[in-house]
Amino acid sequence: MKHKICDILGISYPIIQGPMAWASDSKLAAAVSNAGGLGIMGIGFSPVEIFQSEIVNIKKLTDKPYGCNLITAVPYADQLLEVILKEKVPVVELETMPAFYNTLPDYVEKLKNAGIILIGKASSVEDALIYEKVGVDMISVKGADGGGHIYGFTGTFTLIPQVVDAVKIPVINSSGIGDGRGLAASFMLGAEGVEIGSRFLLADECPVHDNYKNAIMEAKEGDTAVTGASVGDAVRGLHNHLTEKIMKIEKQYEGGEAAEKIQDLCSGCLRKAAVNGDVQEEGTVVVGQIAGLLNKRQSAAEIMSELVAEYQTIVAGLS
Repeated sequence: MKHKICDILGISYPIIQGPMAWASDSKLAAAVSNAGGLGIMGIGFSPVEIFQSEIVNIKKLTDKPYGCNLITAVPYADQLLEVILKEKVPVVELETMPAFYNTLPDYVEKLKNAGIILIGKASSVEDALIYEKVGVDMISVKGADGGGHIYGFTGTFTLIPQVVDAVKIPVINSSGIGDGRGLAASFMLGAEGVEIGSRFLLADECPVHDNYKNAIMEAKEGDTAVTGASVGDAVRGLHNHLTEKIMKIEKQYEGGEAAEKIQDLCSGCLRKAAVNGDVQEEGTVVVGQIAGLLNKRQSAAEIMSELVAEYQTIVAGLS
């Protein structure tokens, strides 16, 4: 199961745990790295002091490669960059929005000069080409079926081969993967690796509330919803009372008025679900369309082992 990104990243398996706010902290990321993958902390929205403390902590939990995300649209992104450089984080996943494309060259130059491996988070062929041009080492492609913020509207397994054909650097599939079949399909489409978020929400090391995990395990196909697309802030999560309220606002209001009402309604909604356990009224359970396949809690090491074993069984059957 040796792929190019394994050599680049210094990992045993081409499996990356995706960065998720309030979910992929230093403990989860370290557990994935220790199991042979690459754990990426989802701390890109964290205050500077928490951002730094998580990086310091992961160094105590693993001697393997690890990473964190950096979102250039965050107002204090420059301060987070300084922490990354100071702490010598080995891998950074860069994420931005079209309005902030112009910020990428400066961030990439500083990170590359420090010897940091860069992953660009793309949701379209255009995104991928922009990241390749500014000099990232690989592209992580997230389709419209992924959980959380959605910046494109093309499904993962339609998007992956188009990006593979468009760029010359390694491509990672970062959505729509729940088991070894997803790994095999991704590799067949030309991806060099996979980035998995939703399944690791059920890892024992993941800090989200039990209610959050139970809601995912109870979810069936079709239970996710995309809200906020009409105001340019599309998010995929489980359908609940909060998503119904958001959809009602989108039907009744337009433009800035709708955006303002949604912003007021959703303030802190991820924390309310992930930390406080409110998965129905005021909280949002962020998960991809793959939720219908996620039905058991395991350690991160068990998840990694199962993914690899399932993939190897599939490949053996093909040969």
